Amino acid sequence: MKSLLTGAVLAALAPLALCAQADTVPLSLAEAQRVAAENNPQFRRTEADVATAEAEVLRARGAFLPSLSLGLRTGGSYSRRFTGVDQFGNTVVRDDPLDIKSSSAQQSLSLGQLTLFDGGARQKDARAARAGLQASQARVGTEGLRVRGEVERRYWDAVRASSLIRLEEELLRSARERLTATQSLLRVGVRGPLDVLAAEVTVAEQEQAVERARGDARRTELDLRQSMGVLTGPPVALTDRPADPFDPASLDAEALVARALASHPRLMRTDAAARQAEYRLDAARANRWPRLTAGASLGRSQFFSDYSGLKEPNPLDQAASFDLNLSYPIFSQYQNSARIQSARAGRDAALEDTRGERLAVERDVRAALVELRNAYAASALAARSLELNRRRLELARRQYQVGSLTSTELTDAVERAARAERDALRTRYEFASALATLRERTGETAAAP
Repeated sequence: MKSLLTGAVLAALAPLALCAQADTVPLSLAEAQRVAAENNPQFRRTEADVATAEAEVLRARGAFLPSLSLGLRTGGSYSRRFTGVDQFGNTVVRDDPLDIKSSSAQQSLSLGQLTLFDGGARQKDARAARAGLQASQARVGTEGLRVRGEVERRYWDAVRASSLIRLEEELLRSARERLTATQSLLRVGVRGPLDVLAAEVTVAEQEQAVERARGDARRTELDLRQSMGVLTGPPVALTDRPADPFDPASLDAEALVARALASHPRLMRTDAAARQAEYRLDAARANRWPRLTAGASLGRSQFFSDYSGLKEPNPLDQAASFDLNLSYPIFSQYQNSARIQSARAGRDAALEDTRGERLAVERDVRAALVELRNAYAASALAARSLELNRRRLELARRQYQVGSLTSTELTDAVERAARAERDALRTRYEFASALATLRERTGETAAAP
């Protein structure tokens, strides 16, 4: 009889590209992450926020420039008067009505109010807008890390589910071989009908396990597609395998924490938000300073006693004006004080958010490292248990063939070996997922292990 474990392990851990069907599309981890960067709704949403922040920077820059407008106006009027006033101020009725026509043409070029001094409010507002843009860009980086980590974890889940199908199918083939062997032993009198029935039950249960594995594979592929932002498309053949589990004892927790605290986008975002809040506070304080503005305008106009103004392109009368305006906010109904107090509270909250985020990043890195070490320990234990169950099952199979072991004892050995198979496969991919989480939380941008 063929060994249960040898073929099962080879089938489960073989490169998945070898089993790609003609109607499937190969999909690597890097390609899945690239598709997610283009289609994941949450990631694209953060990219849209950057465009909004860029518009805010443009608005703040525009505050340093005056508005310029060109005006062109022409119009006409008509009236007919049947009454008049005599030399004594009495209203008289005219024998012939008086028709009055008039028109005008006006052109103007206006330079809107140019702020010459505002206590630095515009400069602080521009710096706050730039800090807001940096915060939005850092938010894109944070979301990008999250999406890459999510895609990688779901990719390994899908690979594990596909591998589990082949493992369960190999276990099913082994169960059918044992059923055939038991039927042969029944014919020579070594085994009885009860043993055959027990083997048939094992085959039926394993057939159910295969169907469950196939259903799980379909679900994990849907989860992967959702994280990529693309649910429809042809079936995919996952081509990558995770790295072999390694002992994370060589990883320096302090170095990982220092790396995350130095460059993680989460902290870059909160730092930029804190700077933005500080600049907004400075801008609110600047509203207590005097404000000096200037403006100017040029114009030409002409009035006509007929409709000639409707087509006059060059009015003759000219005019120019300019003004300077100095205003000092003596009392603003506490509006400035309220803005300053609100901005100060926002600044203090942003500083606390920064401190809290640093604590959260450090905690997340240390927790991810603990999970990686736990995953490695579980993988090592599962590998040892797998080896011991291999040997135990081989001995049980030999004893069963010579009639020195009952079918119940063989079934127990088979079930233990099958659990060991599944545990070894599960812990291998749990380690890969834990490694992806550690990368995400330290801010590492590598796409593949």
